[in-house]
Amino acid sequence: MDIKNKKDKDIKDELIEKIAQNPSDENNYIELGKIYIAETDYENALGVYESLLKVNPLNSQALINAGSLHFYYRNINKSIDYYSRASEIESKSFSIYMNLGNAYAELGQFEPAMKNYEKALELEPNSAALYNAIGLLFQDRKDYLTAIVYYDKAIKADANDSETYINKASAQMSMHMYKEAIKSLKHAVELEPSNLKATICIANCYASLKDFSSADKYFEKCYGIDDKAYQVYVCHAIAYSDANRIDMAISKYKEAISVAPNMPNAYILLGNIYVDRKMYKEAIDCYKKASDICPKDAKIYSFIGNTYFMLEDLPNAIYTYRKALQYDEKSIENKLVYIEILQEYINKKQKNAIV
Repeated sequence: MDIKNKKDKDIKDELIEKIAQNPSDENNYIELGKIYIAETDYENALGVYESLLKVNPLNSQALINAGSLHFYYRNINKSIDYYSRASEIESKSFSIYMNLGNAYAELGQFEPAMKNYEKALELEPNSAALYNAIGLLFQDRKDYLTAIVYYDKAIKADANDSETYINKASAQMSMHMYKEAIKSLKHAVELEPSNLKATICIANCYASLKDFSSADKYFEKCYGIDDKAYQVYVCHAIAYSDANRIDMAISKYKEAISVAPNMPNAYILLGNIYVDRKMYKEAIDCYKKASDICPKDAKIYSFIGNTYFMLEDLPNAIYTYRKALQYDEKSIENKLVYIEILQEYINKKQKNAIV
């Protein structure tokens, strides 16, 4: 342990001792919590703030910090409770209202989220982070035009945040405004040339515009940023498939699998290509590997069942559709297909018995 860490440990021990000797001194809790936060020991930090709130339930700093830690641990309702209590003490705090808005947004509760964002806006009417958060809130409601309006306000407040351009592009892509999205994404790349997310989105936009040459160019840039990025290989494979370059798509899916053998999507998408090519045994092998990774995914079992059906292997088709229903018993589509395959199997049995 180096000298700095020894010093930190000594300070922690000293603060813990001070709290034990004088539990009413609130500053010791705050200082100890800061050390735990700096060490990313969030569990102990939360314990310190909770202890302080037993001493003084109205300590706003403890309420805010505890609220943030509960948000980190995905205890969103607790986070809202702590932030709300803090807002009653500090009614003019921009960060509290923004944090409350973020927490309600996380729960998908638009009205209270917007109410708190509006209170935050009254306090800081030129916050890029706040406009960006409001944009995301509207984007979650699929109100992409309003989201873009707020992203533009965020960009006006701070033109140097690459993430805002990416968020704006995401809304534009959802509206199939691919040319406009490319412009937004290129702004992000100008600010951050090694931004993989922006670069892969540019490639996907060009692929959606059927400009596969430009798409290839940006996929190659992605590999230059991170040649182990699984999603790049998958997206490149999809682009090749859309361009009807199926052999290249197969090759890319295989590369994706070699990069991340425990991710299911490449197996499934490769299986789909094999089905289209009537390479049913190869498809089943891919689907089964995906199923090994996600053993409770009903959709994968339905893919396997369909492929067995195409092979006229009705017993295995029935078995895998039963597995699909085991993990998604509410699926009407799977029930109907299962009944259809089962009836065909019964009819064949009866026909063979008569013969």
